[in-house]
Amino acid sequence: MTRARPSLAACLLLGLTLCILGAGSLLLWQRLENDRQTRAQEALTLHAQNLARQLEGHLADLADNLQRLAERWNNEGRLRQRDWQREAQRLIERDGYQTIEWLDAAQRPRWRVPAQTVEIPDPQASAGAQGAREQGAPHFSDRFTLPGGAPGMALYVPLYDRNTPGPGFDGYLRGTFRLDSLLERWLLRLGEWRFSVTPLDDGALPPDEARVQRVVLNVPGGTTLDLLLRPTENILRRLDTPWPKVVLGASLFICLLLVAALYLALENHRRAAALLAGNRRLRAEAERRRRTAARLRESRAQQRLILELTDFSRDGLFILDLGTQTFLYMNRAIHLSLGYDREGFDALFRRDPELLMPGYRQWLEEVRQLHREGAPRLLQRELRCQDGTLRPAEISTQLVERDGREFLIGVSRDNTERLRMEARLQRLSQQDGLTGLHNRRFFDQQLQAEWRRVRRLGTPLSLLLADIDHFKRYNDTLGHLAGDDALRQVARLLHDCLQREGDVACRYGGEEFAIILANTRREGAEHLAARIHRRLAELALPHPGSPLGRLTLSIGIATSDLERQDDPRRLVACCDQALYRAKHTGRNRSCVWCPHDGHQHSPSTPPAQ
Repeated sequence: MTRARPSLAACLLLGLTLCILGAGSLLLWQRLENDRQTRAQEALTLHAQNLARQLEGHLADLADNLQRLAERWNNEGRLRQRDWQREAQRLIERDGYQTIEWLDAAQRPRWRVPAQTVEIPDPQASAGAQGAREQGAPHFSDRFTLPGGAPGMALYVPLYDRNTPGPGFDGYLRGTFRLDSLLERWLLRLGEWRFSVTPLDDGALPPDEARVQRVVLNVPGGTTLDLLLRPTENILRRLDTPWPKVVLGASLFICLLLVAALYLALENHRRAAALLAGNRRLRAEAERRRRTAARLRESRAQQRLILELTDFSRDGLFILDLGTQTFLYMNRAIHLSLGYDREGFDALFRRDPELLMPGYRQWLEEVRQLHREGAPRLLQRELRCQDGTLRPAEISTQLVERDGREFLIGVSRDNTERLRMEARLQRLSQQDGLTGLHNRRFFDQQLQAEWRRVRRLGTPLSLLLADIDHFKRYNDTLGHLAGDDALRQVARLLHDCLQREGDVACRYGGEEFAIILANTRREGAEHLAARIHRRLAELALPHPGSPLGRLTLSIGIATSDLERQDDPRRLVACCDQALYRAKHTGRNRSCVWCPHDGHQHSPSTPPAQ
């Protein structure tokens, strides 16, 4: 004990010296490293700003090249299609566009090179075209997603036909390109790969990386484009200097020499203490292993019992390793309910999961997305049985990550009967119980849906309102049971007169019926009304209270006109006025609402029989 005290004091002194020298070395290295990083960051910022200005000039050149084709169009008054296609193909090969199109004033594609269609979302297309027309100059659209998920942009250039008085607006030239391909072509042409360029999504925050540079490009038309510039390994190596590390290494080497000296002084004492501690650990380890073996035997017994019990569950239980596409566990309900044995099911899943679950990869992506959002992970899918039939299944999943691997824990339940009951309830909620036609609720929903299509595509929409003439007299004379039977016969006649799958006949209320004719002009609606009158006359349903002695219909017809009808209720009101006129001009006839003069016309009146 007397000899141990100086050794302990020496150890403390050496340790204190080691800490002081190490702290001084780290402080010196930290200052040198901060200076180096500051200079490197300033150099990267200058390079990024320079590249951003060059890229703005490149985008302006793209707009100028497409503007030249537009000026030739304006000066020569609509190029011939062959000449236009040749010039457009030259621009595609030189500037990297995916497509170049001529859109008319209503933004409908007229000419396109190449022939395939590139879908552009309506908000981006409308905003870009509107900006080009208002400014009279090239205008880039906002970013959008092309088919396949790649980011894209469109360049709009207004066209004017100067051979007409005005000159008259003649549509747009629209050049569409993939943004990543454009950046790659530009960097190849520049010949200096100091940065990798990545578009930044709208509303997204740039990554928290010190080396990443965010630049904002002002492209023609006032649109801005956010880019992330990441320096390549080449420029990072060029900006890096080894001197801070050399200084740190030399300082740490001196510290290690002191540690070695301390180690030699204390080695003998450490060995003796280590031997005693090793004996104690050995005894403790033997006792720990004995207790662990006992717990392991108990755990295995519980696991066997749990696995045996889960095989009696009617719901399928499984644990799937997504990395190797193998089942770590599945109970019998998974494969027996589909008609497979365990080995056949596992082998088929290993070969191609799509054979068992059509759309498996899309379902897996949905599960991952829901896991990231923290939303409920209960999805409806279809599983393929051994006989080839598809069976609906409700699958609840939980995605678990352990040690860099993904595991999927799921419960599958056959919900065929529930889906069948829901579909039946849906049909009953949209069906009139007396006539079997669609009810008023379905009519309102369908009319709203067709009206949105009219607004989007500009296709015509016609509406017929039909009312049974003198129906109150019919009920008063023959009774309500006969009236109900007459409603059913009229409903069946209206349904049989429809010739297209998209046409819909509904019971509007009481003795009034409505027919929605999608993509149908007034002439088609008049033709259908005439066929209804003719078929009803051939049916010759007796009506003691009618002057004609048979059941007849009065029909109002109206066709959509977006200039005067900004809401589907206006279309219904116009059709109702036409029906009112048909009722008060003699019944048993059709009247058409004409939007141009605000009056109804009677295209045909069936002869009295």
